[in-house]
Amino acid sequence: MKNTVYGYARISTRKQSIERQIRNILAVYPEADIRKEIYTGTKYQGREELQKILKTVRKGDTIVFDSVSRMARNADDGTALYFDLYDKGIKLVFIKERHIDTESYKQALESSGIQIESDGTAEGELVKDISKAITK
Repeated sequence: MKNTVYGYARISTRKQSIERQIRNILAVYPEADIRKEIYTGTKYQGREELQKILKTVRKGDTIVFDSVSRMARNADDGTALYFDLYDKGIKLVFIKERHIDTESYKQALESSGIQIESDGTAEGELVKDISKAITK
């Protein structure tokens, strides 16, 4: 089964233009399944189109955002969502901040020699989380 590339574009008000985000995503990923949404707020929960992607996305799939601010508007939610998707094998791409793509993060971990995986226990999860914090 072929991996899917989702593009997510979001604006806060109808007065804004979403076209630039769509154009930027399609320039890099012309095959992207673009999902558009108008939503104001700091939480990613409640964004219907993003929630549809999150329910559908599978290991090996990619979600492309024009900017990290389109995924999340606060650091806590953004970090939690980023690592949840990363741990599930979902690739995240941020057109304007390629240095924080999940592939860049993975390469940084590998080049640092840190390859800590959880054994599923609470202790294993804690060690994995600490290793992520150290390498950020």
